[in-house]
Amino acid sequence: METFKLNTIEKYLLTTMHISPERTEVILPYLVEFARLQKVLKNQLIEVPGPAAEGRIWLSLNAMTHSYSICQNNHNLCGCMIWKKLELMVFSGSLINHVDRINYIQILEPGYVLSISYPDALILKREFDEINKHLEHIAAKNELAYLHRNVLLHELPQQRVQQFEAENPLFIKVASGDIKAMHVGLSRQGYADQKKKISTEQ
Repeated sequence: METFKLNTIEKYLLTTMHISPERTEVILPYLVEFARLQKVLKNQLIEVPGPAAEGRIWLSLNAMTHSYSICQNNHNLCGCMIWKKLELMVFSGSLINHVDRINYIQILEPGYVLSISYPDALILKREFDEINKHLEHIAAKNELAYLHRNVLLHELPQQRVQQFEAENPLFIKVASGDIKAMHVGLSRQGYADQKKKISTEQ
């Protein structure tokens, strides 16, 4: 397992974090010490809300992943983020500003994930400038994704569904009706109704 973990870190995590070959020798021992490799099942929750210090940076090697929270006003499930395989998952507000985590993270297909705790990630961030810059880049990218989602949710339901499916073709193939619906602010039936309208017009 340790050999598999080392090979996985070298093949995926170093590449995803854009670590140059020259810096690998210095950074790799930290990643081997800090990273956890685990096998996950389809639709498994890999993280739930809680204190910031208990959060983790995740990297799914094989599967699409998404996050959602519980809306305070109506207690519905609200989709938040969608990640393709080999995209680092991190909530910067919790990592950097120590804000309590409010999201559930769910993997949609079986496979393996690598993860690093937020306290260990802060050590990496402090010690290695390239990792710090990459995490800052992810934070900016996440902010754009949040803004884009807010714009989408103000569209009419039919336009919302049409645009969401056009922008997330891989996610649409593996997500259930309930999961797709929560990312556009609709019920499963409401999502299905909009799909019927779209099909009728085509």
